[in-house]
Amino acid sequence: MSDRRAWVASLAERLPGAEAPAWRENGGLLLGLVLLGLVWHHGQWPGLDPKWREFGWFGINFVLLFLVPALVIKFVWHQRLSDYGVTWGRPAIWGRYVLAFAVVMVPLIVISSRMPAMQMYYPRSPVAREGALGFALAAGGWLVYFFAWEFFFRGFLLNLLLPRFGAIAIVVQTIPFMMMHFTKPEVEVFAAIAAGLALGLMAYRGKSMVGPWLTHWFVAILLDALVVWWPGVR
Repeated sequence: MSDRRAWVASLAERLPGAEAPAWRENGGLLLGLVLLGLVWHHGQWPGLDPKWREFGWFGINFVLLFLVPALVIKFVWHQRLSDYGVTWGRPAIWGRYVLAFAVVMVPLIVISSRMPAMQMYYPRSPVAREGALGFALAAGGWLVYFFAWEFFFRGFLLNLLLPRFGAIAIVVQTIPFMMMHFTKPEVEVFAAIAAGLALGLMAYRGKSMVGPWLTHWFVAILLDALVVWWPGVR
């Protein structure tokens, strides 16, 4: 009987509107602040060849924004990663969001790829300019990187706050997401607000961070491809 009560309590805890323990929310938010601070100040791998510097950035982000919170979820909170978006969720729903996002974003990406500020900033991985193989290596690195980012923002933070705040959590997780873009061109900083809200809504409705992950990666790789293979002003 005690096992049944524990299962019911665990289920109720994940239902919209049900409050998670305050210690978990506070601890998770504090952990998130520390991890973002570490990424911001220590995201570069010391002594790494500039050609491969972004791959050090990919690895550090994967460890800090995915591996650390995932270990906390599994072994400290004794919850499932699927409770934090690492699941297919509702593909029929988030798939529609992916298509809608693509229809809106592809023309905007094409336009922004022609801006001198964007062409000076992208691609972030120098190896992406070294032919198809180099571009594929960079694309694979970004796939790992965006998995970590989407897990952290649209998986970990969003689902940590959803039980108490409901859909308001979409706005809350957008704030640090936008702030992590402060070093990028101005147009991208403001675009990050719209993207954070749209990807958060996709994860919320689709019950998964998979759609946001693939969408974010596609947008980044399309921008890199346009900058690399469509000559412009530098």
